[in-house]
Amino acid sequence: MIGADTPPPREHAAVGDRIVGILLAVIAAGAWWHSHTFVTGFMHTVGPGAFPRLVSIPLGLLSVYLIVRPGFNQRWPEHSALLRQFGLLVVLGAYAALLEPWGFLPATLLATTMLVRLFGANWKQAMGSSALLTVALYLLFEFALGIPLPDIPGMSD
Repeated sequence: MIGADTPPPREHAAVGDRIVGILLAVIAAGAWWHSHTFVTGFMHTVGPGAFPRLVSIPLGLLSVYLIVRPGFNQRWPEHSALLRQFGLLVVLGAYAALLEPWGFLPATLLATTMLVRLFGANWKQAMGSSALLTVALYLLFEFALGIPLPDIPGMSD
């Protein structure tokens, strides 16, 4: 019998890493596949699908590593950490759903504010840092990289 102070067997500890590895592999494959559905504008060398493909490659490699060589974490996260992780998934899912209908700026501001709050910042810190990050990302993608982002409804030309 495993007591409170006794770590679980090594085989059981690796199961969590393998589950995460499989989930990350599915996400990486889905991002790669979905990135081919984005429309590239005329004369754009780098289209909107380049970023998801660039992210899916290391994500896929990480997932394979976690499946083949899982770490041996001797404990699962505490209840509060699991709730924060679930909240993170909810926020990211909501962000993906709201990006097109709301536009990049409001959806990103809301998502980054909620993510910063999940990691313990107060509302003032979360709003300030999220506003700066949202504007910086908008300028980076829209002007520096030339990747068009979803406009706020009613604000497009």
